[in-house]
Amino acid sequence: MRDKIISGCNHFSITVGDIDRSVKFYTEVLEMTFENIRYNVDLAYIRKVTGYPDGILNVAFVSCPGLRLELIQYVEPKGVVLDVSPHNICSSHICFATTDIVKAYQRCKDNNIPTRNEPTYIDNGPSTGAYAFYLLDPDHYNIELFQPAAK
Repeated sequence: MRDKIISGCNHFSITVGDIDRSVKFYTEVLEMTFENIRYNVDLAYIRKVTGYPDGILNVAFVSCPGLRLELIQYVEPKGVVLDVSPHNICSSHICFATTDIVKAYQRCKDNNIPTRNEPTYIDNGPSTGAYAFYLLDPDHYNIELFQPAAK
């Protein structure tokens, strides 16, 4: 039997426009745990891995049960804002589980965080009985909050 190429997930990464603003959002609004932050990371291996010979990055890690999230701000080369609307190819989202979707939605409203919808009851399919809504992070990355159906 051959060994599998993928043995697990190490982290998920999002490129952001302002590292401090994003860390604040993910730790204060979504209550993720702050791990670390590094500014102006200028290392040969990072330039090689990313394919940018002039690459300089600000990098932070935050986490919650089941996920380490890497936030990267490219200092050099500067990036451009993409349209990451859910229907566009190569867009993505992270889905976080919550035990209180109403409280989570209210926190978004209290902090002027844009949402795509109110908590919506899922009335069909494998998640019947659950609730979900989409919100946008400071760079308009799509985040889904999901409250599983009561058992």
